[in-house]
This record gives sequence, C-alpha cells and structure tokens, in this order.
Amino acid sequence: MYRIGDTVLYGTDGVCEITDIVSRQFNGTARQFYVLKPIYRKNAVLYLPTDNDKTMEKLRYVLTRDEILAAIRRMPELECIWIEHHNDRKDEYQSILRSGDATRMVQLIKTLYERRQILLDSGKKLRAADETCLKDAERLLYEEFSYVLEIPCSEVIPFIRKELGQ
Repeated sequence: MYRIGDTVLYGTDGVCEITDIVSRQFNGTARQFYVLKPIYRKNAVLYLPTDNDKTMEKLRYVLTRDEILAAIRRMPELECIWIEHHNDRKDEYQSILRSGDATRMVQLIKTLYERRQILLDSGKKLRAADETCLKDAERLLYEEFSYVLEIPCSEVIPFIRKELGQ
C-alpha cells in the first residue's frame, strides 16, 4: 500500500505525489482513494480507487537513480519494436505508454527515433500518430528522469548522451 508523501508514476499522467488517502461513499459503499497531485501539471488532482486492480496496475513508485542509470546503460542493447501494421502498432505503443514501464518506453523511443531517421533518409516523415506517441513517451520518461535526477527536463538528453559516452 502506498502512503501519503510517496512519489509515484501513474500511467500517462506522469510523476505524481500522493497527497492524501480519503474515503468516499458511492452507492452506499465506502471506498478508499489515493489523491494524486501531478508534479508537472500544477492544477490537476487525481482520485484513484485503491480497490481497482486495473487502476493500480498503472501505478508504481518512480525509479531510483540507480535504476535510471541501469536503464540508460541498457539502451544500446534494446531491440527495436517496430510493428508494420499501423493499427496494431498504435495499440501496442499506447499499451506501453499506459503501462509506465520505463524499459519498454526507452525501447519505444529508440524504435521511433530509428524509424524517423530511416524515413527522413528516404525523404519521408513519421506518421502523425507515431510522432504523437513519441512525444508522449519522451514527456513521461524525461519527466521521471528529470524528477529523480533533479535536473531540468531539457537536460535529460544531454545527461543520457554523457552516460552513454556520446
């Protein structure tokens, strides 16, 4: 069970702080909710029912500094996960974003970067849906890295490049 003050990652909402745990009545039944305050969206507040397995699957503690450094070091060995069929690709990539799995998001970003470069080399562009997915994955991953590493989001890419010796 999470506690007030814990910093977590929640699906596509990103890094959040649990600010409270409250009980609310719905249809005569009391339910407990985590109250989340997204770190990078100042006016948002989320209420997550603690008894909803589907919701809880999207909630996890933020990575530690060591876990982030290990993820960065694994980047070169991660395989691309390009899926040719557009609808299948969109579904799988959205599933990765909702999961909050940092390794899979790194893999997704790497895949879309490489695909974008292949297309640019042949005078083409990445599909708009793929660009949107890339931007969402970057935002989620960079916000978490930024928060944990205590650096601005704009410094995440230079930090990764430095760690990889590039």
